[in-house]
Amino acid sequence: MNGFVDLHCHILPALDDGAKDMDKTKEMLKIAYEEGIRRIIATPHFFASKKSASPERIEATIREVESRMEEWGFYIKLYPGNEIYYRSEVAELLEVGKIATMAGSQYVLVEFDPMTEYSYLRDGILKLDSYGYIPILAHTERYECLFEKKERLQRVKDHGGLIQVNASSFQGGMFDEMAKRAKYIMKNDLLDFIGTDAHSTGKRSPRMKDTASYLYKKLGNQKAEKVLVHNPQAVIKGEII
Repeated sequence: MNGFVDLHCHILPALDDGAKDMDKTKEMLKIAYEEGIRRIIATPHFFASKKSASPERIEATIREVESRMEEWGFYIKLYPGNEIYYRSEVAELLEVGKIATMAGSQYVLVEFDPMTEYSYLRDGILKLDSYGYIPILAHTERYECLFEKKERLQRVKDHGGLIQVNASSFQGGMFDEMAKRAKYIMKNDLLDFIGTDAHSTGKRSPRMKDTASYLYKKLGNQKAEKVLVHNPQAVIKGEII
């Protein structure tokens, strides 16, 4: 199965603020397929402070969506995951199976408040690492603390974290702050993953093609393939990057 891997996507119906129903999931999946995406780790939000879909419900929803694809006329392989809003208790919740890891691997997708203090983000990465998980920092370009002192981006990796950037962030103009940050991460060889972070069929749709073309142009085939295909495939297989 060739094609891109999207490891950050809110595409499952009625589980969070992404696809609201099966019809919207179908429309989003069709866009993803046309964009060259062939595997998706579905990552509904997990909040320790409020009711979130259980791993069992996520897997059941994936089975339901996959059962519809034959009649839809296209196929994208789906895997379970969560986008975890970090709180100090999430490591323990992962340990007892209350949160989905990425495709059942040791990798976890974790987000923080964009204005979080660096010490809190750092300690979160370190705690997850100490429990044996490999944290993937969601939409890294959003965190103010990492760009106040850019050497902190490398420290995230030194502490066991990996860096994901949203595909859409590369599409901003020359004065767009998220685009500047995304390109800084890329140019400094810190980029591990691209995700669409798709929530809809509108502005936040699962678009990958334009950013993939940009990465191939700027990084060359080998490095672009690593970010777009090989690294996320390693996550799915539970291999160390």
